[in-house]
Order: sequence, then structure tokens, then C-alpha cells
Amino acid sequence: MKQFIFGLLFAALFLGFSCGNGENAETEAEAAGEASEGMAEAAETDSPGDNHAICLWSPAGLREQPGMGKGNKYLANINFGEIVSLTGNREEVTSEKRNYMEVVLSDGKTGWTYEHLFALNAERGVAIEEIEIYERPDLTTFDGDKFNRGEIVAIIPGEKTGWAEAFGKEKKKSGWIQKVSSVSTDEVDVTVAILVDKAMAEKTPEQQQEALKELAENSTFKQSSLINMVNDSLAKVADRADLPPNQLYITTDILNVRSDPNNENDNIVFKLKEGDICTILEKGERVAIREMNDYWYKIEFEGKEGWVYGYFTSKKLME
Repeated sequence: MKQFIFGLLFAALFLGFSCGNGENAETEAEAAGEASEGMAEAAETDSPGDNHAICLWSPAGLREQPGMGKGNKYLANINFGEIVSLTGNREEVTSEKRNYMEVVLSDGKTGWTYEHLFALNAERGVAIEEIEIYERPDLTTFDGDKFNRGEIVAIIPGEKTGWAEAFGKEKKKSGWIQKVSSVSTDEVDVTVAILVDKAMAEKTPEQQQEALKELAENSTFKQSSLINMVNDSLAKVADRADLPPNQLYITTDILNVRSDPNNENDNIVFKLKEGDICTILEKGERVAIREMNDYWYKIEFEGKEGWVYGYFTSKKLME
């Protein structure tokens, strides 16, 4: 990590010296595009290291041409945490109000994907302890949010010494962090965190258990400082294994419960946290929201009622 940061600082100093003569040198799951505009704008500056991106969604789609139109061949899934290379080609699809970029996968497959689903020119890591998130690189801007141990974090070192801009899964969490040393970039640690996330996204507790057990029994991953996270996740899954069909549990950190089955900003009635178990009162319609496609469920929790989107629960469709 330190070598990465020093390398960027050296590059910045070199570019600043070269340009001294006056010659010249985009988070949140339910608001795609807005929270990361600043990041995307910053990433538009071309520099020698600006040639890769980290997928923050699960999954993103690779298509033959920019856009989501009919006839645009679907080439592959890009998995959460996967690193892709950038060709430098970008195109705005005005009918969708989206920016697309051309990328190359590790197997050489080339295609187009939705830019917002990625952290451009960031370093991939995992939080090895709680990390406070700040609105700006200033200690007075802490708003109480944190990256939890085991969360994948994409970081971009800032100009202010000791600070880095950080983005979590689906950009639900984003901001500035000071504890850069609390982010492990070790390949084994990062892989364990990604595979735990993938296992917990399986449709049933039985499938989750199977995936986690395979991970726990892999001798390579036993070297990770995060291996205890695998055992903790197995314990959570065991508690959910006997859940009846009329119940669901929450799989995201915080989930808004709404008065109506839509994601309008003014209809939030209360919030649920990861692991909360709710009773299903009614299954609503299947609705596409940005890159997601799932059902709304009317639920009851501790005497309160409301609607939740299935994508963020154990009822998430895996199609």
C-alpha cells in the first residue's frame, strides 16, 4: 500500500514539474449515477496509470456495444471485485442518460459496460478493522458511517497526505478514510472477502453453508487474517437454515422499509439491519430498478409493516 501511494505521489510531482511551462495535464444502490459523479469526473484525467477499474456490483454485464438495447449481444458477467483493463474508449448513450466504457477482461474478452458500476483507477482492498468514513478529507466531517471488517474497499489516494477516497460495494458507502493502513491489499485477504460475499449471496442457507465450508477447508485461505470471518458467517447461516417460507432476512447493512412498493425518497417508514428476520405479508410485483430485477415484499417486523425490495433480502432472485 505504501509503495502504491508513494508511487502516485512521485508521478504527481513529476507531472507537475513537466507542466510548469503552462502546457496542459462518479454511490449508493438506490441512486445509481449520482453519488459517484465526482469520482467519474476525476477519473477522466488521463495519466499513465489510469488504465483499470474495479467492479463494485454483482454482477455487471459486458456487452458487444454500449447500451442496453435489444440485439446488443451479452458477452459475460463481470464479478464483484474483478479488475478490468480500460481501453480508453467511452460513449454516452443519451437515451439512457448513461456513460459506457470499453473494457478488457483478464481472459482478453473485450466489450462495453456501464461506467457507474466500477471504481476507476482505484486500488482493491479489504477492511481488516472498522474504518470511519468522512464526507471530506477533514476530521470534522465524520457522519457516523464506517466500513466494517471484511468489506471490500476501492481506494484512491487523495492530494491531502494521509487521506484516500474510498468506495464500498454498490457504492452504498463512500467518502474519505484516514486509516489507509487498515485496508489490506493482500491478494489472499481480498479473495477471502470476495468469496465470503459471493457465498452469502447464494439463494438458500444450504447453498451458503456449502460455499462457506469449501472456503474454510481451502488450505490457501487459512493463511488469511480474515479466516475467522468465514467461521462467523457459517454461524450466521446456521441460524437461518430453518427459516420458514413465509419469512425472509435482510442481507444488506441497512435497508429502507417503505410505505409503498417503490423507491421514492419520501416513503421511508423505518429501517432494518443485516440479519433482521421479517414475516412476509404479501408478495408484490416484480420490478426492475437500474441493474436489479426483483419482487417487492410487504413485511412485518416487531409490529411494524412496510415494503422491502427482494434484491436486498434472502428472497433475492438469482437469475
